[in-house]
Amino acid sequence: MRGKLTRRRFLATTAASTALIAMPYVRGSHAAGRLSIVLWDHWVPGANNTSKALVEEWAAREKVEVQIDYVNNQGNKLLLTTGAEAQAQSGHDVIALATWLPSDHANQLEPVDDIMEPLIKQNGALNATVEYLGKSQGHWIAVPATIGSQIKGPCSRIDLMKQYAGIDVQAMYPAGAPPKAENWTLEAFLKAAEACHKGGFPFGIGLGTTADSVDTAGAIFHSFGATLVDAKGNITVQSDPVRGASGRSARTRKRQRACWCISRSRRQSKSWWLRAAATTCRPSPI
Repeated sequence: MRGKLTRRRFLATTAASTALIAMPYVRGSHAAGRLSIVLWDHWVPGANNTSKALVEEWAAREKVEVQIDYVNNQGNKLLLTTGAEAQAQSGHDVIALATWLPSDHANQLEPVDDIMEPLIKQNGALNATVEYLGKSQGHWIAVPATIGSQIKGPCSRIDLMKQYAGIDVQAMYPAGAPPKAENWTLEAFLKAAEACHKGGFPFGIGLGTTADSVDTAGAIFHSFGATLVDAKGNITVQSDPVRGASGRSARTRKRQRACWCISRSRRQSKSWWLRAAATTCRPSPI
């Protein structure tokens, strides 16, 4: 309807930033010119100001009143907020859902295929990680954005990779050209880690219950096609893909020794990285 704003129109036009934003508990009613949003309270100084400015710019252009509530993840507050609104079947119009939460609440989210399909047609296919997290049963249930993205590349010392492992990162990923990294496999990663460890600059991979460490482990498992619980909720720990991923993780720990569990949190990994004690740190401490 002209002059009224739906949640769907908001997601189709706004640049509000978070890992994934979704439309929970849609009852078919219009927002009538007002929207309430939950975004992750980012710990990086100034990050909230950036997302707030983007939302306010959009709101002014569309003549919409927007209320933004920034909710941090200390004590799982954002997780608890999501769970409480899911149980109450009431709450914010748009909410930030990190990592696997869209799938966890898939039966309560409005499909957004009609938003995502033209965006993909206009901008190209999305990263496989984003598609994996944003879709359920073949349908988009959340719209990916930027702050809190689950695409977490490692932070590496190009000079040390070349000096100790004989790997030219800039040649593998030339600026403005397609990657030439077809030989950059997990086995090549392990060999590079061994060489750098012998040189006194090990690789660091987070191991712990923090979100970044879990995401890194999930990426390794996913590369083997391994899942601990499938889409239907069946436990699939006793499977060849899981055994393959677990075996590779065990070999990584054995061959790198201290490298696997040096970084338990982003703060610790940043401190370790800034002391120039490592060749590469995954996920990035920045």
